[in-house]
Amino acid sequence: MKALIAIDGSNESADAVGVACGLHWPEGSSVQLLHVIPTDLELSGGPLAGTYSVPSLDEVRGRLVEEGHEILEHAIGRLEAAAVEVGAEMLEGRAATVILERAAKMEADLIVVGSRGLGAIGRMLLGSVSAELVDRAQAAVLVARRPGCRRILIGTDGSEDGTSAVRFVAETGLFTGTETRVVHAIDLHPVWWTGFPPGAAAMSNDASLAVTLAARERGHAVTEDACKLLRSAGLATSWVVREEPAAQGIANEAASWDADLIVVGTRGHGLLKRMVLGSTARWLAHRAETSVLVTRPVPVRPATSGASSAATSAHPIAV
Repeated sequence: MKALIAIDGSNESADAVGVACGLHWPEGSSVQLLHVIPTDLELSGGPLAGTYSVPSLDEVRGRLVEEGHEILEHAIGRLEAAAVEVGAEMLEGRAATVILERAAKMEADLIVVGSRGLGAIGRMLLGSVSAELVDRAQAAVLVARRPGCRRILIGTDGSEDGTSAVRFVAETGLFTGTETRVVHAIDLHPVWWTGFPPGAAAMSNDASLAVTLAARERGHAVTEDACKLLRSAGLATSWVVREEPAAQGIANEAASWDADLIVVGTRGHGLLKRMVLGSTARWLAHRAETSVLVTRPVPVRPATSGASSAATSAHPIAV
């Protein structure tokens, strides 16, 4: 398992380190800490640039680098105490771009970030960054809002992408010793969705009931299959089917069960291809009150030759 943890010194990024400390890292795993500082253009740009007195760029950069060292050293100490092999680096560039490129270069299986963060000079960093990572990263992305990972709620719709969430929890070994629960949300339209005219109420009700029963039956089958996979990996698990829109159903179950982490796939299909886990994952990553892990089916990584382009937009800074 290769993981990249992006930190900026905020409480939110401290949660990212806390989550990493609470995971069960398989033997041979490696964790890379990354702290990104802004470019000179970001530091000096803006409509008011040059109109008021500010410290010199060299002074600001010096402060950022000094703070970056402290942030990384503190995180290294926490992870080493959790018996994790850890490296650290500081790079300059646009945060989301640098994180994506660094993760691709190291072929990371997992990226961990805070839900939002404030940099050294009050600059918003990981709020928009986490959203971009969820949308664009090839690796799984964990958006941390809590430091622990005691209870894991897994949302699935039975599709290949939805099942990737179940497989990630079952097969990576990161969640050994946790309690898991599988949730499937049934998002049903009102009766009129069947297309029957008002005068055919009896037919409409019959059709609606048939759709509901079929959805419930499929929900039970999907969750039971997921539980079998999780139990085969030695994880204690249970399941629940909720009759709510996908994102809201998963969030409500997480709140009622007091989950520490929600795990969902990037996209999928529910009843008659209505439940789309792509938008569900993004909604949860933005709005859920607990940590959210967004998984993807394992991509086929293209062969590379020569120098990697990942280094072109990030400048290394000695750590």
